[in-house]
Amino acid sequence: MPRSESRSICIVADMRERASGIPQALSKMGLEVRLKNLVAGDYLLAPHFAVERKTNSDFIQSIFDRRLFHQVQSLHAHFPHPVWLLEETEKPAREIHPHAYRGALLYLSVLHHLPVLHTRNAGETADLIFAMVQMLYQQPDRQFTFHAKKRATSPRLAQRYVLETLPGIGPQLADTLLQQFGSVHAICSAPPEELMQVAGIGRSRAGKIYDILHRKYKS
Repeated sequence: MPRSESRSICIVADMRERASGIPQALSKMGLEVRLKNLVAGDYLLAPHFAVERKTNSDFIQSIFDRRLFHQVQSLHAHFPHPVWLLEETEKPAREIHPHAYRGALLYLSVLHHLPVLHTRNAGETADLIFAMVQMLYQQPDRQFTFHAKKRATSPRLAQRYVLETLPGIGPQLADTLLQQFGSVHAICSAPPEELMQVAGIGRSRAGKIYDILHRKYKS
């Protein structure tokens, strides 16, 4: 997709990203960029695809104040396909032990299956985001899955995997749901009030799960 053909594509950037200059750079590349206060992520490239951008200093600070863990959970709760972008633009303002830094990266990539992409400056970040948009929109009619296909080794793991595609449901909560309801069918049939009886599922999460399972599909 040439840059001259990208003007009709609209992406959303968080208001706080204005100071980085990246939204302005993307606009010069031909994208329509709207600034909004996003609940999760910094760039919304498609309804299912969001990018969380962190500079080195902000990434390290988010480890210390534990903001990192909340942001990861929020990304998974709102988007089927989030991406973490680490911009190594500067020497971090705060030192951190290499093991802690590496552990945070493993937490993202191994425990939460978040792709972690690296750039050296804001210019590279803008180029990378534009390349993502090109890949997402160059074949608009292409059908693709939102999550990697896994070959389950047992029916039990297959059941858990099905539930883990629901908003806010991880491996532990999927296991808890199956133990309490007994089957995927029973979970899909349960009203929000029954889902809320499971520890870890509040009114908001139960409503989102019920809505996904019962909403009429629109192509």
